[in-house]
Amino acid sequence: MNSEVREFLEHNPILMIANVGQDGLPKIRPMITLGIYLNTIWFAVTKDKQLYNELINDNNVELCAVTLSRWIRITGKAIFEKDKKLVSHVRENSDIMEKFYKKKNQDDGDVEVFYIEIEKGMLSDNDRDYKIEF
Repeated sequence: MNSEVREFLEHNPILMIANVGQDGLPKIRPMITLGIYLNTIWFAVTKDKQLYNELINDNNVELCAVTLSRWIRITGKAIFEKDKKLVSHVRENSDIMEKFYKKKNQDDGDVEVFYIEIEKGMLSDNDRDYKIEF
């Protein structure tokens, strides 16, 4: 991941995630990242959320974040991580886990962690008239 792309994502941790709903229609919702690890973006979702079931059914997603002069769009797949050691590392190094999921028992498997397997992306800067494709 390009350092400028990484910096943009770190300064704009709330992304809109678009996916296919269980009704076959497009869905979009804001998600806050757990952070960037292993050169990709990580998120958490509880099993009782509609998004969880949608991603199990169809893991294709697009992500987007926008500022006044810059935007990023990422296409990929949501992959639920099963490696407990890696999941623990992501959870322990995230500033938002305790804030958003402190009422959930992380050991009972209710909170699932997933990353985005990035297929393609673009960071566009309108002020400087350039684009970074990745």
